[in-house]
Amino acid sequence: MLSARLQMLLVVRWLDLGSPDTGRVDLPLQETAQELGLGEERRVLLELMSALGELEEAGDVSVEWTHSRAVAAVTLSDRLRRDVRLLSPGQ
Repeated sequence: MLSARLQMLLVVRWLDLGSPDTGRVDLPLQETAQELGLGEERRVLLELMSALGELEEAGDVSVEWTHSRAVAAVTLSDRLRRDVRLLSPGQ
């Protein structure tokens, strides 16, 4: 499921950023599609946007879009950050 893969990628990026308390991760859609091996078609970007919507509906993230919609500013929920910290002592 794309939303689960995307959630894992967001968590890894957040950890790579040093687990900022804001929970914010910038997500460039083209780069993300390539990183996940999804291709470069327009439909892939729509699928990524849909997967972000699913994560948002589940309460795992909140999403703000840049004017061009090329980059999503994603904030991981408090619950998700807490769960990751429990699984990753020292974070």
